[in-house]
Formats: sequence, structure tokens, C-alpha cells
Amino acid sequence: MNRADLKSKTQRGLFWSFVDNAGVLVSQFIIGIILARILLPEDFGIIGMIMVFITLGQFLMNSGFAQALIQKKDSDETDFSTVFIFNIASSLFIWLIFYFIAPLIADFYNEPALTPITRVISLSFVINSFGFLHQTWLTKQVEFKAQSLVGITGTLLSGVIAIIMAYMGFSYWSIVAQYLIKNLVTSVMLWMVSKWRPNMKFSWNSLRVLFKYSSQILIGGLVATIFSNIYYIVIGRFFNATILGYYTRSNQFKDLPVLTINSFVQKVTYPVFSKIQDDEEKLVSGLRQISRFLSAISIPLMAIMILIAKPFILILLTEKWLPSVIYLQLLSSFGWIFLLQFIYIQIDTVKGRSDYYMQYQIIDKILILIAILFTYSKGIYALIGGQFVATIISYFVSVYYLKKVITIKVIQLIADILPFLFVSLCMFVIIFFIIRLTDSNIGQLFIGIFASPILYFLLLKLFRIKEADMAIQFLREKLFKPEIKSI
Repeated sequence: MNRADLKSKTQRGLFWSFVDNAGVLVSQFIIGIILARILLPEDFGIIGMIMVFITLGQFLMNSGFAQALIQKKDSDETDFSTVFIFNIASSLFIWLIFYFIAPLIADFYNEPALTPITRVISLSFVINSFGFLHQTWLTKQVEFKAQSLVGITGTLLSGVIAIIMAYMGFSYWSIVAQYLIKNLVTSVMLWMVSKWRPNMKFSWNSLRVLFKYSSQILIGGLVATIFSNIYYIVIGRFFNATILGYYTRSNQFKDLPVLTINSFVQKVTYPVFSKIQDDEEKLVSGLRQISRFLSAISIPLMAIMILIAKPFILILLTEKWLPSVIYLQLLSSFGWIFLLQFIYIQIDTVKGRSDYYMQYQIIDKILILIAILFTYSKGIYALIGGQFVATIISYFVSVYYLKKVITIKVIQLIADILPFLFVSLCMFVIIFFIIRLTDSNIGQLFIGIFASPILYFLLLKLFRIKEADMAIQFLREKLFKPEIKSI
């Protein structure tokens, strides 16, 4: 694939990945608000207790093979079919494990309801195993139009059913149903939109070759999965389901924009970076462009989230969720850093240094453990404060490993962030004082949502930051030339 074709396919992938994630974001946002108004914080807390284990089981089932298949330039039908068969077998095994350990999980949290919940929701492992390879195949082909249809449809259908169940009084079971139905719809539709079909050939040699690479991803990913959810475990174990519900809902609202941006960028950058992994000049240039893009979008989004947290919670979720305001503000203050860490570590895996990925994950999680040990006994706010400090230190650890695989200076990485951090801070201060002029929650929410991005854009223009002109050019192309030429 020549450079022009690669650029065209990347742009098309970014566009459709954005459509997918924007659609899912809006759908999840609306559905989440409706469910939060119907259900109690305790309901979300109970589901938050088990989701860490479900996420862990899901990663065990995937075993890092998706990254291995994408990274391997000559992966063939046998490779894909081998992983397909392995995933189905492993998903059944993992479900059986969860079925029998469900009472132990319930005892750990002292929450009897978790036994049946665990046994039912862990069926998602088996469901996902049937569509996992189809999604991997589409991603390797940088084909995201079909994935956008699948993602939005699954989110909407499962959300509507969950809302109906919540109104009927099914409490936390409505959230369980939402998760299972979304996975089922996604797997079925992936079979419908993907041209790939397993030939049912299994090769031990193929599995060994792929596992040699994926094992490092698996080990590092397992550590990452456990520790990215460890706060749910700690809060659920040492506090209660209601506090965990506040934290879970706040973290989910913070994560909606962050993870959506990360998801659509990751889908495109990993296969594209894999294709240019041997051209360091292109790789460094692409990394810096993506870093600036992520900073330009995520930092002001988190600033706006802090500004509108209180009116947002009161208007959309009602007063029963008011204690979660401070949680949302604290978590949003450093939520954007995750995006940059991820893209840096992605370069390590693209360059074939999955051992660096594993080492980084271990160090990162040691930092989290230290933070938790020093703060959990001092209350929930101290716990989140420790999370903030650990995230800052972890960022510089990710920079250290990035510098081991490509030639780039720390000052370059910081320089790509500072303009947007400065402009976002200016925007935050101005909007903060404007919001203080009104006591109306609706007025404050309106100012935060609509005035903040306009002011941010004007400040970018004022300080002559090129991303402002790039945004104008992008909008012109999409508004007046929306068609995307095929390759």
C-alpha cells in the first residue's frame, strides 16, 4: 500500500470510527441518564462490584490474540480460524470457572445477590467469542463503516430493553440484561457484516507463533485490567455499594468522552502504525500528530466536565446523585492523561516490544498499589487524590519506555500538550466566573456546554494554534464534500 492509499484509508477509517464512537457515546449517554433516574446508586454499585471480574474474564478469553493477528503482517486464514476455535473453547472454560466461584465473589463483598448475577452475566464470554475474530478481521482491514452500524445498533437495542426492565422494577437485573443483549446483538451482526468465515482449521504451530507475541500482551493486559478496575474492588470491599455507585456513575461519565476518543483512535492508529513500524520518521510524525489531536480534544472536554458537573448531575440525574459531583470533578481533572499514556505504549507494541508493554504495566500498577495503601483508610476523596498522583508519575514512566523504541525528546511531547493545557485553563477560568453570575442550574449547564467550546476555539485562533485552522478545514470538507472516495 503506497503512502497516498494509506493516508486515504486512514482518513476513511478515522471518519467511520468517529461515527461509530460518537453514535455509541450519544446513545450510552442518554440511556445512562434514563437508567440513573430510575435506578438507585446502590444498583450501579452492585454491578460495579462484579464488572471488574467480568472484564478480567473477557481479557483472558481474548488472550491478546487480536493485537497479534493485526501486528503479524502475513497472518492468514489458518491463523484466524485457529484463534476462533481457541476462543470458543477458552470462553466455555472461563464461564465454568466463574459459575463455580460466584459464591466466593459474593462472600468477598458480603453481597449475596452477586452469586446469580455473576453466573448470568459471565455468559457474555461465550457470546463474545463468536464475534471476536470477525471484529479483528474488520479492524485489520481498516474497515470501520460496518463496525459503526454494529456498535450503534447494539447499544440502542440493549439500552431500550434495559430501560423497559428498569421501569418494570427489575433493578440491577436491567443492567445485566443490557450488557448481555448488547454483546449478543454485536456478535450476530458482526457475522452479518463481515466477509470472513472460519474454515475450522486448527494449527498448534499457528497458535504457538501467535501466542509468543500475545503472551506478553496477555500478561501486561491482565495486570492492566485488574488494576484499572482495582478502585471498584477497594471501594466495594471497604466502603459500600452506594458509595461505589456514586464512584461508578461518575467514572463512567468521565470515561464516556475519554474512552470514546481512545477507542476510535486506537482502532485506526494500531493497524496504520503497524504498517509503518519500520519507518521511524513517519512513526514519530504520526505519533506527534495524534498526541496533539488527543490533547486538543480531551483536555478542554475534561475542563468542561468539571465546570458543568453540579448542574449536570442535578438536572439530569436528580438530587439523589448529588454526592457524585465532587467525584466527577476530581476524576475529570486527570482523565485526559490516560489517552496519551495509551498511545505511547501502543508504539512499544507496534515496534514488537511487548516486553516493554508488560514492564510498564507492572510499574504502573505498583504505583497504584502504593497510592491505595496510603490513602484507602483516609476516605474516598483521599483515595481519588492518590489515584491522581499515581497517574502523573505513570505518565512519565510511559514516556521513558517510548524513548526506548523511537528517537523523540521529552520536550517535544510536553510541547505538544502545553498549548492546549494553557488554552483550556484560560477557558476554564473565564467560564467559571461567567457561570457564577447565575444561580440557575439550567443557565450554568447551557453556558458550560455551549459557551465553553466556542471560547476555546476562539482562544486557539487568538494564540494562533494550528489545530483551529485544521478544524475549520475538516468541517468544510465534511459539510461541503462529505463523500469519501474509495481506495
